[in-house]
Amino acid sequence: MASVGSMGRGGFSVVKRSHGLAAEFFGPRKISCAVDATLGGGRDALFLASLVSEGGKVYGFDIQAEAVRRSRGLFEENGLSDRCEFFNAGHENMADFIPRALFGNVGCVFFNLGWLPGSDKSVATRPCTTVAAIRAAVELMDKSRGFLSVAAYRAHPGGREEFEAVGELFEREIPFGECEISDSADAGSPALFYARFGRGRY
Repeated sequence: MASVGSMGRGGFSVVKRSHGLAAEFFGPRKISCAVDATLGGGRDALFLASLVSEGGKVYGFDIQAEAVRRSRGLFEENGLSDRCEFFNAGHENMADFIPRALFGNVGCVFFNLGWLPGSDKSVATRPCTTVAAIRAAVELMDKSRGFLSVAAYRAHPGGREEFEAVGELFEREIPFGECEISDSADAGSPALFYARFGRGRY
C-alpha cells in the first residue's frame, strides 16, 4: 500500500479530499449505483448522488435511526428522494440489502468512520465490523472501474485501533490502495485510505 504524507502543515479535509479524488477518477462518466456505508448527516451520500446516472441509486447504511432520518431529509430537500435507498442497519450487512443484480456493479463506496456529529460518541464504528464491511464492499464493487474511500479518525477512543485495522486490511488485501495522512506532524490527525479498481489492479 502506498503511503502519502500530508499536504502541508495544518492538514486537509479528508472528506473534501475523498470527494475530489472520486470526482477526478470518474470524470464525466456516470455510475449506476454507489454506497454510503456510514450515512451520518448524509453529505457523502449527497455527493455520491452527483456521480450516479439518471435512474441510478445511492444505497446508504447507518446503525443510528437519526442518521437515516437526517440523510433522507437532505435528499428530500434536494429533490433526490428517488435516488436513495437508506437502511437503519450495520454496514457489514450491506450485501443483505443491495439487489443481487448489482453485485459486482457498485461503482463507488464511501466510509466515513467514527460517530454521528452531535450524537452519543459511545455509538461509533468498530474495527471488527468496519473490516467486515470493507470486505463486503470490495465483493460488491465493479472491479473494472470502481473507487473505494475510507476516512479514519485516530484521535477518539478506539479510533487508532480502527485506523490500524483498516491499514492492515489494505496492506494485506488491497495492496494497490493508498493512504494519505491529513497532517503528518499530528499523530492524531485523520487519514484517508482509498483504492482505484481497474486497469488490471485487482
